[in-house]
Amino acid sequence: MKHALPVPLTLALLLVSCGEHDKQTESHGDGIHKPVIAAVNYPLAYFAERLSSDFATVLYDVPTNQDPAFWEPGDEQITAIQEADLILLNGATYAKWISTRTLPDEITVTTSSSFRDKLIAIEGTLKHTHKKGEEAHSHNGLAFTTWLDFKQASAQASEIASALAERFPERKETVMTRLAPLLEDLNNLDIEMAAATSGLGNAPVIVSHPVYQYWARAYRITAPSLLWEPDMELTPGDLAALATIREENPGTTLFIWEGNPLPQNTEKLKRIGLTSVVISPCGKRPVSGDFLSVMRANVAALRALSN
Repeated sequence: MKHALPVPLTLALLLVSCGEHDKQTESHGDGIHKPVIAAVNYPLAYFAERLSSDFATVLYDVPTNQDPAFWEPGDEQITAIQEADLILLNGATYAKWISTRTLPDEITVTTSSSFRDKLIAIEGTLKHTHKKGEEAHSHNGLAFTTWLDFKQASAQASEIASALAERFPERKETVMTRLAPLLEDLNNLDIEMAAATSGLGNAPVIVSHPVYQYWARAYRITAPSLLWEPDMELTPGDLAALATIREENPGTTLFIWEGNPLPQNTEKLKRIGLTSVVISPCGKRPVSGDFLSVMRANVAALRALSN
């Protein structure tokens, strides 16, 4: 999609070639040409939708069964992103395909730039897959689920708002008006998560995947990680690795999963004194609800443990 044209030039093109305009109108279905905001993950798409839904179309094209951090878009999808009016990147090495493709600098925004000095380096993780048939990958480099620290999420939302206001100055007042309740929601999540995690005490919490680093730092939790997928049945080797982590982190009674685990997995953990709870990172669009409702569910799940 092409960038929005100045009004006089747009009118001239309409007079010369109304047929082309009709084709654009049909492609949008509502008769209105809307600029496109491309986002590499769902949290950024959600923030952009909250800020610009009435005047822009948010492009987030990752299939629901794919991890946006490691998904590889096809050539047509790359072209659509490159031709967007604004491209929202997460930073922190999120979306590995970015390193092999060229994106227009003038419309590309790295939303974590204001806290780049606080990004967490990770080392030593083994290669693994999230499902059968998927190419193996590792989480070496930088921890990238930045939004699980809600203060950082607020910074990313603010960065998006600033970029929208600069790119579409006629919409600045609308964007900034909508930013205020979004930041309020994120601030409330931060307060609620801090209260919910305070009820966990000082014992370490074991997590199934190395994606909780910013959450753990923000809420002062020791969170050693394994490389388990919720839909893969635990093996004796998995349980042996768990035993080693528990020896190194005594007092653990809680195990956090990214998604709903197999019932037999929760039963195996229960037999050795571990309670399972799902805390979704929400990097991809949820099957139901939205970013805010998923994060509120995370808070509720943790709060229920201390009731």
